[in-house]
Amino acid sequence: MDEPVGFKSNQVAEVLRKKILSGEYPYHSKLPTCRELARLHGVSYVTMHKALTWLEKSGYITMREHVGTTVSFIQNASTPTCRVVNLVTNDSLHPATQIFLEQGQEMFAGHGWEIRQFRLNEYDKNLPDTALQAVISPDAYSIFFDVRTAFQNTLASQKHFYERTIYIGEYLPDPRLTCIICDGASEISKLLEHFQARGRTNTAIYCYGMANNLAANQRISYWRSNMMGAGKSFQWCSEHIFFCEASQDYEDRQWMYDSFEELLKNDRLSDIDSLYIPLERHAVLFEELCAEHGINIPGDLAIACLGNDPCLENAPIPLTYLDNRILHHLKLAMDILETRLRGEELPQRFFTFSPQLVIRASSGG
Repeated sequence: MDEPVGFKSNQVAEVLRKKILSGEYPYHSKLPTCRELARLHGVSYVTMHKALTWLEKSGYITMREHVGTTVSFIQNASTPTCRVVNLVTNDSLHPATQIFLEQGQEMFAGHGWEIRQFRLNEYDKNLPDTALQAVISPDAYSIFFDVRTAFQNTLASQKHFYERTIYIGEYLPDPRLTCIICDGASEISKLLEHFQARGRTNTAIYCYGMANNLAANQRISYWRSNMMGAGKSFQWCSEHIFFCEASQDYEDRQWMYDSFEELLKNDRLSDIDSLYIPLERHAVLFEELCAEHGINIPGDLAIACLGNDPCLENAPIPLTYLDNRILHHLKLAMDILETRLRGEELPQRFFTFSPQLVIRASSGG
């Protein structure tokens, strides 16, 4: 964390920080106003405000308009004795993911855990105040599920934060966190092996939201490496990455239809025999559009997806899919929290998982 601008603000920030660390200003206590602190420390209001702003960015305090400034630093990383867990997710969850999360919450509740859910803007740079206060609370654990928010405003209480928090997702946000991470390389390898065992070696990939989607870009990188390793040129790979900036409305068919028509118009499906579409609802829409245009699935084109949307059990065309086992990850997270609740040490902090291939298509798929 950068130091506060200016020698005086640096000095006064350090004085206040030491008072917080010593317990003179304990967790959740209210500080005097900025103006009163400036008078007590013999500095200007502007200097004091710079110092407080730095302390807030570093996670020592929280400033709220009309409420005041409170200490958010936790002195130690003692183990909570109550079964409370904050489930922190983003606000643009896929409908199927939300179903699995609800089932996971029922599982936690069945084992005596109280769940507090927080939904964040997907690209918030820091935790909002309500979520921050819950996460650094001395009386709760936290699970971050596929959240791309930075954790900068937890830095002051980082030992406390790292000991209480589990991250589940597709990339490693901080190696000091206990993480349950999707093995993207294994995901792509399993899929391509599945296709190659059926004589399908021209596999394209269809992704959405690439501009801001780290997971999508990593998935494409793994796919390109595998395809080039199998003899495809870089040019071929570049021409067989199909993507669009997808609508956030997962029931909106128009953007998929337009994208599909664009592929047909440019004859981009003519030299492939298999296609990976990560989101299962997108895959079903794509299959339906193939049927409308006389493209036989899986005879002409085999399609596979990632996920296991319970809403698609009765899809008109059975899907071959990679089950991302969300409930399995939540069960593992609960087991980790149970271990910590008993005061036992974890044998490791980093857990990887590989999606399970489930074949629902015909032998040609």
